[in-house]
Amino acid sequence: MSNFNSSTASAGHGRHGACTRRRFLQTAALAATASSSISTNSSLSAGEEDGKPERLFWGDLHTHTALSDGNGQPEDHFEIAKSHLDFWAMTDHAFDKEVFSLDYRKFGTGRRLLNEDWQRIQRLCREHEDPGRFVPLLGYEWTNFRYGHHNVYYRDYDQPIRMPSTLPQLYESLKNVDALVIPHHPGYPVGICGKDWTFHDERLSPFVEIYSLHGSSETPEGITPLLTTGSWMGPGGAEGCVQAGLARGHKFGIIASTDSHGDHPGAYDLGLVAAYAKDLTRESLWEAFYRRRVYAVTGDRIRLDFSINGHPMGSTVRDAGKRVLRVSAVAWNKVERVEIIKNNSIFHTFTQPMVDRPTLGKMRVRFFVEGGWDARAEHDWAASLALTGGRILHAIPCFRGHVAGRAGTGISDLADRQCQWTWKTEKARYDGLARRYADAMAFEVECSEHDKLQLAVACDQLKQDLPLAPGDILRTSTIKYMENIPTTNDGAYWHNMKTCAKFKVHQGWHTDQLTLDLTCEDDGPVQGPNGTDFYYVRLVQRNGQRAWSSPIWVEQA
Repeated sequence: MSNFNSSTASAGHGRHGACTRRRFLQTAALAATASSSISTNSSLSAGEEDGKPERLFWGDLHTHTALSDGNGQPEDHFEIAKSHLDFWAMTDHAFDKEVFSLDYRKFGTGRRLLNEDWQRIQRLCREHEDPGRFVPLLGYEWTNFRYGHHNVYYRDYDQPIRMPSTLPQLYESLKNVDALVIPHHPGYPVGICGKDWTFHDERLSPFVEIYSLHGSSETPEGITPLLTTGSWMGPGGAEGCVQAGLARGHKFGIIASTDSHGDHPGAYDLGLVAAYAKDLTRESLWEAFYRRRVYAVTGDRIRLDFSINGHPMGSTVRDAGKRVLRVSAVAWNKVERVEIIKNNSIFHTFTQPMVDRPTLGKMRVRFFVEGGWDARAEHDWAASLALTGGRILHAIPCFRGHVAGRAGTGISDLADRQCQWTWKTEKARYDGLARRYADAMAFEVECSEHDKLQLAVACDQLKQDLPLAPGDILRTSTIKYMENIPTTNDGAYWHNMKTCAKFKVHQGWHTDQLTLDLTCEDDGPVQGPNGTDFYYVRLVQRNGQRAWSSPIWVEQA
């Protein structure tokens, strides 16, 4: 049986029991205050080991450059990655006549192979490593039609490319090396680039990529099912998906990454990996990877914790009878539902009621500013957000687009009360996904209802100023065209417009309304594969963004 309760609480200080309005009023301010740190890229985990708290770091472990079938030079990718990610890996396709015989040198003048430039990539990793700020990982893609695509990562920067013909041989070649072998888009048909779960090494493959630009590999169906523009690779098949691997009894964590080819490292909407580690170092990240202290998001940097009887995601727990499952989250948009999956079935679903926020002085608000969507031209943008009171707690670039447009843009100045940034947006195509042709910034600000926000946006030779009160942002979204549009009855006036460029301030939310602390209990007998139950969490926001936790396994005592 299950008994599901909720309360709004600070991450790390749960308050179990029925949620009442009185209790909400008492704890809302504390929840908002503790929900995130002043840092723009990390926050504390609910768990601690050895007296040192874990911190949350964000990365992308799967991007491609012009050294295979991506775009842009490796040097630009490194610069872009370190501008907005904590850790990152460039994973171009390695060449081998027996394993991956596509010679990308045939596709354009000046194109090279990763194998030819491996020492160059090793050198770039060493040059850009900055412990505490940015950690690159050395990696490449072992692209195999029969066994599925796997990325190989090394902890150390002096390792060579290894390209044996089969996955068992790859595992064997790495058994005495500090390496990872991570499957991606596993849900494609087995034998046609999908994951064959008959061959899986839990030590070398401690987690699996569930989501990328290809779509979701969680199940054969569902949101964003696998299907690339190269139709030879899709659609997804049942045997290789993540749930199929879990049903076989394999233990692995869950991540997402972009698998960007036309986009840049960490491109928004394509997938990111979150890692709980004690420090931002290769050694600490490696320990987190082996312990499966990782989870996946599609784009928004949703803070997610999941535990059973105090054991964090990625753990294996001996069954002690009653299991207390706890989910803590801080979202970036209204949470539509939180689902706890047990043995690949929905065990419990929580739908968060939207409660009124009490007036308790200072408040925290999360919102997005997005600009672009012009089908007539690409644009260079310069924008700033200034506060008359309060402070900016988080400023996170959510950029989209090619490396050439992304390089050199981003946050140029960030202080307590002001953020300045630049965008470069691509010309929108009618046959493309419109969101791709707009760049965005995510903000969390601390302010009072009487403070003012001033947004200034310049696009080429045009400029618009938009004064906002916190109540304006919380009430609804605001859209403003860069060209002043007159009131007219002419339904074809768009034909006379000089530009279709525009920006949008999305409706924001009080951070305490996005802060969840959920508990439920399960005292049923172990029924999963090999005498082991497994649980993981799926969180869905109203804007479509998702997060998946790594599982927790409960073994029969």
